Amino acid sequence: MNDKEPSHNADTTPSTTAMDPFKGDLEPAPEVPPPEKTEQPKNGFFASLKSVLTYGSYSVYLVTAWILGIFGIILESYLMLFLRDFILAYMPQVEMVYITIGFAVLAFMVIELVARFFGGYLGDNANRKWLSVLTMFVAGLGMMILAFATGLIGLIAGILIMAGSSLFASGSTSYIYEQIEPEHSGLAMGIFQTSSGFGLIGLGLVTWLLGIGVPFIFTIQIVFFIGAMCYMAAAVIRAIFLAEPRPIVRDTQEKNRAREFLKQNTNALKLLWLILPVFMVVLILDALSDGFYRFVSIFYLNEALGFSIGEISIMLIVVLAFSIPLSVWVGSFFDKYGSRRAIIAVYSVMPITLALLILAPLFPYWLPPATVASIIATSPILEPLMSTAFIALAMKNINDILWWTLILTYLRKAMPRSETAKMLSIFFIVVFFAFLVTPIPSGFIYTFFGAIPLLMLTLCINLIILGILVFANVEPQPIPEEYKGM
Repeated sequence: MNDKEPSHNADTTPSTTAMDPFKGDLEPAPEVPPPEKTEQPKNGFFASLKSVLTYGSYSVYLVTAWILGIFGIILESYLMLFLRDFILAYMPQVEMVYITIGFAVLAFMVIELVARFFGGYLGDNANRKWLSVLTMFVAGLGMMILAFATGLIGLIAGILIMAGSSLFASGSTSYIYEQIEPEHSGLAMGIFQTSSGFGLIGLGLVTWLLGIGVPFIFTIQIVFFIGAMCYMAAAVIRAIFLAEPRPIVRDTQEKNRAREFLKQNTNALKLLWLILPVFMVVLILDALSDGFYRFVSIFYLNEALGFSIGEISIMLIVVLAFSIPLSVWVGSFFDKYGSRRAIIAVYSVMPITLALLILAPLFPYWLPPATVASIIATSPILEPLMSTAFIALAMKNINDILWWTLILTYLRKAMPRSETAKMLSIFFIVVFFAFLVTPIPSGFIYTFFGAIPLLMLTLCINLIILGILVFANVEPQPIPEEYKGM
């Protein structure tokens, strides 16, 4: 789900240019030129925006990504609650529900990890346009099965088919990366990340269905059905309107496919660690942190803090509304001023959000009690927005969106075109291996000790990451000469 990438704005000063890690050495190798441009880039945000929106098939891909964003947020926000209620409704004999959820999430992640591993090679050696089509189609098929599931077999089948769509995801992301030049890749990825903001529509649908009395499980399944139909439509749009990608020509290639597979993946792994050594360590730690947080956060809001699912939806809707302009601004900031300031500024907010969430039971509202009472008397629907938990959730979710905007921009600027899919796959595999260790321990910790230990553990990891970002050099390193002709 990513994509992007010559230089920064024309008004960059010489000293800044000399220090810019995304200049010169990190440009695509001469034999792999960036997409052709009809004119030189102009200064200014709107000129940059116009340039981005006219890149190849970027606009078509962007529209289908918005479709994905409408329903992807439902999976991200409600999968844990859906699994909990589904198991309790259809498999009430199952004990240790949260531990069972941990195993279900682990199965999803294992399938996704295996699919990513083979998908990297596929993405660099098959037609990336059609991999983009299959990504949407297979994910839609899995969502359709979930929409009609009434037992364990349907639940597992839907989840695993959706995880299997990752076989095509790296090639899909690599396709859109080809449509974006490095100069405005931050802005392009910021616009691309606005797809998360379109989750407003999906969350609004969930809130409306819950409001008219539809049970939560059926609400999510209705949304899954609508989402599946939209994913299928997006697959058709991509098949018809996406341009064919340029073929990738390699200097040397083994005749034995298995040997070539191992060779290409080994080179991609070496290159990833050569280009992003410290940043990969940060992302592994962040995956651990994110795994613990994602398991516990919604349960904590719903069960420990007493927010209804409808109230959580309202909180998420407000969060996503703010995320759209911020994503675009952060991407543009990255292009103009470089990565270090942007990354530290974004990540420094993470520990604050977790501290607020931990303190929420002691300080339930961020406004004075008298003010809260007055507002609730006038508009009860606004009560969740005045909670400390809302401020924590808003800051955390917006920062997650901005953080991924920066990550995707980093990757776009650093990776050579011929190895993009494999490097993306290996990147996600390394991150998933870290994420993989969190669901089952999270289930045990939450079952026997509650939410606070998980939140404290997440906070400690976030503080370690922030220290690395402040004191270590996380900038991408130049592509070594021996890898430029791969």
